[in-house]
Amino acid sequence: MCSINNKAEFVFDFAVIGGGPAGMAAAVRASENGVGVVLIDERDSLGGQIFKQLGPGFKVTNPNELQVPPHIGQALISKSEQSKITFFLKTTVLSIEDNDLMVASDSDHVSRITFRKLLIATGAYDRPVAFPGWTLPGVITAGSAQTLVKTQRVLPGSKIIFAGSGPVALAFPAQLAKLGANIVSVLEAGPAPTPINVVKLLSASVGNWDLIVDAMKYRSMLVRKRIPVRYRSIIVEAHGTSRVEAVTIAKVDRNWRIKQGTQQRIEVDTLCLGYGFLPSSELLRLVGCEFEYEESKGGQVIKSDQWGHTTVPNVYAVGDGSGVEGSYIAISRGNLVGISVSKELNHIGIDQANIQAKKFHSETRRRRAFQRALRSMFDVKVGIFELADDQTIICRCEIVRKREIDLVINSTSDLSVVKAITRAGMGSCQGRNCQRQISAMVALRHGIDIAKVPQGTPRFPVKPVALGSIADKSVTDQKYFFDAK
Repeated sequence: MCSINNKAEFVFDFAVIGGGPAGMAAAVRASENGVGVVLIDERDSLGGQIFKQLGPGFKVTNPNELQVPPHIGQALISKSEQSKITFFLKTTVLSIEDNDLMVASDSDHVSRITFRKLLIATGAYDRPVAFPGWTLPGVITAGSAQTLVKTQRVLPGSKIIFAGSGPVALAFPAQLAKLGANIVSVLEAGPAPTPINVVKLLSASVGNWDLIVDAMKYRSMLVRKRIPVRYRSIIVEAHGTSRVEAVTIAKVDRNWRIKQGTQQRIEVDTLCLGYGFLPSSELLRLVGCEFEYEESKGGQVIKSDQWGHTTVPNVYAVGDGSGVEGSYIAISRGNLVGISVSKELNHIGIDQANIQAKKFHSETRRRRAFQRALRSMFDVKVGIFELADDQTIICRCEIVRKREIDLVINSTSDLSVVKAITRAGMGSCQGRNCQRQISAMVALRHGIDIAKVPQGTPRFPVKPVALGSIADKSVTDQKYFFDAK
């Protein structure tokens, strides 16, 4: 592990953006093959969300209590830290231009990193779901709750209801319950597994029994804790003044649309949401990568080949940032990127590359077969985008309500026009929390496929940054300044 000095410009053969499973796997593999690697991550420690490390002052006393197999994440982290990889932690990538990255560190300065090959492995984030009351304190995403639990061992509330769909709606409530959380109910928007679903999963279980066993453990935990799982149920509204005091839930049809007359109010102090994840694709869109639409992987997913090459030369994308597939596939595909980079930079030959890659190609195919069987049970349906009422805030940054957006999309399907008139998507998150909802609103209003709604254009800086970090401090001529008085 190499540290950085105070230089403002750096040159590396291989730059990796993201310190999660995919990024670490690629960086370690390339470094072991002799490639000069830099890994950049916004956090102060490696691991990403799934392998998030404990906060300062905490230590693991029983590895079996961790929410993921401890040997997987810790082995990657240890290999990374013991390697010759150079790390830029607590560092944000603001822009990518040609073969240069502009990055801002927490020390209030910007650096340029020049690369020959680039991997963008920025992971995913919780799918935002807009409904009345979703901005109340006490409404928390599964990822945020997971951060509290993993880094600080703090439960998000004392009376929790979990609403979501997919594996996370089974796994995370079970993990919380194991830690002593009082979970009053779990809402799964999808249907209960059918015999056909079970047969599909079992047919894809070869080499995936660890996932089957995990699912059985999670379900067993919910049964032992007497936590009811309500299938075909969804969150309708969160109630409260200064924080969540109760929620309204309802039964839904096969498209997740509310069945009127089934609404029920439940008193809780915390609502945890887990309706899947969306890829963090801002940097990939910024460099001009091509996308395709696959709802089960988070919507707009990157076009890439078996080695992780995107449609932009020298740019790779794997992990959940290219399409949500989980940590096992992220690790396998990260290794494939590291091998490909090593081969293309002439650190290993074609034969050696193929030998190294054989195992990871096989693992990717095996894990994807299971993912396909699993995703067929939990596709997100259109009803999730129809929960908001006229007064619901859609854009949290600029406080833009649904009725304001509706007025504009009645006459246009252009997201840029919606953004210009309403300011929705102009806030510090640059649309991460609202663009998907607005795209769905446009698609529903104009009767078009959401896949055909063009995404917004990322702007520099991709993430918020202090003006002082990017200002040219050599400019001192007074004519460029004004007296604030």
